[in-house]
Amino acid sequence: MRRPRLGSAHVLPSACAALLAIAVMLPAEQAAGATLQLAGPAGATVRVNGAVAGFLPLAEPLTVAPGSYEITCELPGRQPFRKVVRFLQDDEWRHVTIDLLPYSRRTAVFSNLVLAGLGPHYLGKPVRGWLYSAAEIGGLVAAVYGETARSSAHDEYLLAMDAYAGAINADDIIALRAAADAKYRDVSDAADLRDLGVAVAVGAIAVSMLDSWLSFASVTSGAGDLPTATAAAAQTGPDAAPAFHTAVRLSF
Repeated sequence: MRRPRLGSAHVLPSACAALLAIAVMLPAEQAAGATLQLAGPAGATVRVNGAVAGFLPLAEPLTVAPGSYEITCELPGRQPFRKVVRFLQDDEWRHVTIDLLPYSRRTAVFSNLVLAGLGPHYLGKPVRGWLYSAAEIGGLVAAVYGETARSSAHDEYLLAMDAYAGAINADDIIALRAAADAKYRDVSDAADLRDLGVAVAVGAIAVSMLDSWLSFASVTSGAGDLPTATAAAAQTGPDAAPAFHTAVRLSF
């Protein structure tokens, strides 16, 4: 039996179908990129270069283009996580384990004994931390300056008293006594400045410790971010388990 010949009418549709299949496959190949897999505590907010990528555990690894990416992760009651990941090629694969250490109230409070403001810095409140640090440092500088001035004025006061004690002429006695009294006032003023500086420094430490104690509850119980529509869509899938996000915000 003679085999029928395929005409151009049959060849053209087959060729077009093949070209169409290749055209559909090309964007998928171009969209391929490096793979970033993240693992960490459930419910933690994940950001990639500042944009919310979702909540752990992610439904699937992230596909990214070659480049540098800043991975940040936050969870109420835990210290923030930050890591920079760099990809040089599309076929790279990277697994990052996110370890969020819990905050410690003892560290938050007693770190202020080293320097006022370290507790607020530790709890993520840098503005308050710098204010307390500046107050303590300013107080200590004033205390040191006051003590130095007091010591110098005291030496001058002793010299003035020696001169006053050895004076014979009535006019000299009056003048030297006035000079000695002036030096005594200088000693007193310098001592007051020293005491004020010490009080400011000690007060900055005490207030910073109290602030850290009260702020600890709001930091460890603060509400986390809610996922955006894009992040929520990325979390859905056949293998994605239902998740609930809830928190209580306390402030003082």
